[in-house]
Parts: sequence; C-alpha cells; structure tokens
Amino acid sequence: MKSLSFTLSDVLPTLPKSGMPVTIITGFLGSGKTTLLNQILQNKDNLKIAVLVNEFGDINIDEQLLTSVESDMVELDNGCICCTLNDSLVDAVYRVLEREEKVDYLVIETTGLADPLPIIMTFLATELKFLTRLDAVITVVDAGAFDAEYFNSDAALSQIRYGDMVILNKIDLVTEHKISELKGFIEDIKPGFRILPSEYSKVPLPLILDIGLTQTDNYQGKVYEFRRNKSAFNNHLNKDNFNFVSFQRTRPFKVEKFEHFLTQQLPNNVFRGKGILWFQESPSRHIFQLSGPRYDLQVDDWTSAPKNELVFIGRNLDESLIKRQLIDCLAELEG
Repeated sequence: MKSLSFTLSDVLPTLPKSGMPVTIITGFLGSGKTTLLNQILQNKDNLKIAVLVNEFGDINIDEQLLTSVESDMVELDNGCICCTLNDSLVDAVYRVLEREEKVDYLVIETTGLADPLPIIMTFLATELKFLTRLDAVITVVDAGAFDAEYFNSDAALSQIRYGDMVILNKIDLVTEHKISELKGFIEDIKPGFRILPSEYSKVPLPLILDIGLTQTDNYQGKVYEFRRNKSAFNNHLNKDNFNFVSFQRTRPFKVEKFEHFLTQQLPNNVFRGKGILWFQESPSRHIFQLSGPRYDLQVDDWTSAPKNELVFIGRNLDESLIKRQLIDCLAELEG
C-alpha cells in the first residue's frame, strides 16, 4: 500500500499544551474503521501515536490485522468499549500518559456496536478532561451496506448523532444516487455534518487529525447526567440484541465446505464476520472479512503456527448451530 504524499509533521509541527489530543473512530460493523486506523499508522511520519483498540467478541482479530502497531498498542479488555470503559478506559489512557516515551496523539477505535457518547463523556466528565483534549469523533459509514431499516440499531444511529464528521466509505460500491440518498439521510440526523467520501478509508490525514471539531460546550448537560448515572449510558447492546459467535481450531477448513457454509448456511442476521483462516488446500494465511452480504479473502504468509480464528457478529445468533456448521467445514483428521 502506497503512502500518502504529505507528512503529519507538516501539519502538526507543535501540538497544543491543553492536553494530549484524542480522536475517536467509530462506525457500525464492517464500515472500515480498522482500515482507517491502518492508514493513520502507515502515514504518521514521526509522530508517536498510541492506539486503543477493542472488539466485541473474545478473539481479537483486529489486533492481528493492524500494521505497525507494536509498542503503539494499548489494548483494552475484550468487550464493547462503552460497556467496560468507566474504569478500564481511564486506566488505559493513564498508561499511555505515563509512558516514558512521550505520546503525541491518542486514537481510539471503538467496536462496531459502540455508542460513542459514553466514551466522549469519559473524556469530558472525568479527570481526563484536564489531561487530554478531545479533538474529533469520526464516524465511518459503509455506503454499500448502511441502511437504517436494515440495521435497526440505536448504536448505529448514535454513531452518526454524536460524531463530528462522517467518512462515507466504500463509495466505489454504490451509485451516485445512493450516495446522494445517504448524504441526505445523514443530514436529516445531523444538519451541517462534514461528510468526506472515500474508498478503502483513504482520507488525507490533515483532514481528520488535529482538526478541533468537537464542541465540548454542547455536552454540558450530558456531563451532568453522566456523573449522576453512568450506567444509564451503557444499555445499547441490550436494546439491539447483538451477540457474537467465536470459533478457534487448530485444524484447517476444506475450501469447498467453508464456501458452502458462507453461501448456503450463514444466517442473514449476521452483519459482520472476520478472521484468520487456514485451508487444507493452501499453505497461505487467509484474512477473511465479511460485511453484510459481501465477503473478501486476502492472502499473505503465516507468522505463527496455522490455525483458524473466526468471529461472527449479528442479532440473536444461534451460537451452537453456527459452531456445529463450522466444525462440519473442517478437514478430516488423518490416520
């Protein structure tokens, strides 16, 4: 992947003294958040960027898909970030701030099921407001899949409602008419929203980092509510009935069987799938991404012992059935 032609040192020569700047990347399942985070990490120039990433599920696939993270990564406990953030997010930010090597910028990638509001509140209604500066909440939207009726998700709508900017991603997959419809839908939710069209989450970094979009004064009423009753901000998963199915095995899949599972058996209430796949017919490592009805496999080399790791996320998923179907996709044991 080619680097963009500019460097962050050109646009961020001196970071402000009002606290470490923070960007929150949010967006529904499969919208392209991790791809955007990779764009930031690959083009960060000499900036030291700390990253907080977590997933809804008990296998952290995203960590394996990120490039150039190594010492930049501070990982939260698994689970939706806004459901476990009250202490763990504050503690994680303190670990970033206390590092011997100075961190210039903090980027948080939420899960696709996270309502960003309680995350925003953690930076505005706790002691972190004296140590950090919330710069922007960036919402990534999958132009090909986003549809309010299809997802029927409070979290997906909140990601737009409390964002400062939308990256309308995957525009190469839709018509100009669909793009216009989506822009109109977004404008209805939040008039005057800044919308950046993109393919593969490619957006010039000066347009998304250190842009000062978050208007903290607009949250004063919410700050009071959050301090009085934090738990009231963390109920979206119960409303939306989302759950996940994770699958790990040290046996390879048969290509034909796994393809049959994807095309004939996968239920339509699965919104997102991702994983690292091992096929009996191939010596390569396969990166699996599924968003709505679309799926993609990319090939690279193994850097560890081959195994299968998969997570499917959806609404009211039958965990035992999906696991049985995946077991049926495994190659037969020899001998």
